[in-house]
Amino acid sequence: MGLRARKREATRSAITARARALTAQDGLNGFTIEQLCEDVGVSRRTFFNYFPSKEDAIIGHLLDEFPAGAMAEFLAGAAPDTGVERGPNGLSTTLLRDLFRLTCAMVRELNFTREQINLLMAAMKMEPQLMMKIVGGAHERERDFALLIAQREELSPDDPVIAITSALFGSCSHRSSQVFFSEENTVPYEELLRANLLAAQQLFTFSLLTFEGTP
Repeated sequence: MGLRARKREATRSAITARARALTAQDGLNGFTIEQLCEDVGVSRRTFFNYFPSKEDAIIGHLLDEFPAGAMAEFLAGAAPDTGVERGPNGLSTTLLRDLFRLTCAMVRELNFTREQINLLMAAMKMEPQLMMKIVGGAHERERDFALLIAQREELSPDDPVIAITSALFGSCSHRSSQVFFSEENTVPYEELLRANLLAAQQLFTFSLLTFEGTP
């Protein structure tokens, strides 16, 4: 990351940290964007270069787009020249692994510290509607995942296997996030997601042995 990019990231992180602290202390209506900008030492124009609203500043990176490099690597993971095998449903056998890697790349870009997590949790406790915005963003992210999977696997976005894959992976990610953001958690997100994906994989491996037969 170059010097300019590091400065932009530092400014963005400072805005988010202060927005969370002010929200936790006074609520969303307890401070203005002008006050936030003054505290951070940036102009109102600079604020809107990073965020469209106070709510988005508080949530920060959580609703960002996929990292370009990680997304390109994910899409290339099932190209014909990779020699990747495909299962009977048409999906590449490395899809789950590559979804895991893409998600971990996204989380690494968030660069969460325990202090940042605590500030976000305190802000959401003061303003519960922030959680609804995050959940809404998660639903949009699930649709984005479905389109991305369909593009990679060269299947229609309306194919049921694409929708189920995206929903299942989204559920594992959501469960991992719930534990990760809890106050008592000390386990990295990557380990939580890996454990949940393995649990889902074991469930379906076992279930498929009897699903088409008699109960």
